Amino acid sequence: MPDEHSGKGDTPANFRPVLIEMDRQIGRLMDGLKRLGIDEKTLVIFASDNGALPTFRGARSGGFRGSKLSLYEGGIRLPLIARWPGHVVSNRVDTSTVFAAVDVLPSLCVLAQASLPTDAALDGRDLSAALLGRSVAPRAQPLFWEYGRNATAFNYPAGRDRSPNLAVRDGKWKLLVNDDGAGAELYNLEQDPAETTNLATSESAVTQHLREAVLRSE
Repeated sequence: MPDEHSGKGDTPANFRPVLIEMDRQIGRLMDGLKRLGIDEKTLVIFASDNGALPTFRGARSGGFRGSKLSLYEGGIRLPLIARWPGHVVSNRVDTSTVFAAVDVLPSLCVLAQASLPTDAALDGRDLSAALLGRSVAPRAQPLFWEYGRNATAFNYPAGRDRSPNLAVRDGKWKLLVNDDGAGAELYNLEQDPAETTNLATSESAVTQHLREAVLRSE
């Protein structure tokens, strides 16, 4: 795999065979659903792995900062496609709903009309309405991430844009900070999704509130 900083290597050629095979296999799946007559009874969700690496100067991360091995948006934000004829609104793009991996189980349970155990304490919420193309209320609880605290097990590649090892998203705000409380970076993702302007100093009250929340969640 060519290094994205070297400018060497035919990048499209490296990925083209993988994409062609992926497209072929997904096509086989969709054809099989139609052939079995269960196309309109099947919800298909397609999502990528977290973060691209290499990003080829941001071309594979949608212009977002960072990459895999990072808690910047380029490392944790990913595309998701839902298809369910007669249920999911086609040709609709949702750029506002914050849908995380912890939301998958409760959302699918609602769509499948499957009951959760009465004592289940889930971190996620039912966002099935968003999958069906309807608006949902903003999240009431923040989301938390941790990556890279162990510098030996998670040895970050030299030259990459390394993020702090903890992150919290609460509404429009996202704070990144190290587990010792240092290195705080605060971003308004509604206005600055590329995380270019650190507001940790100018929005000190927000920074302190989110720092306490993410350190408390460890």
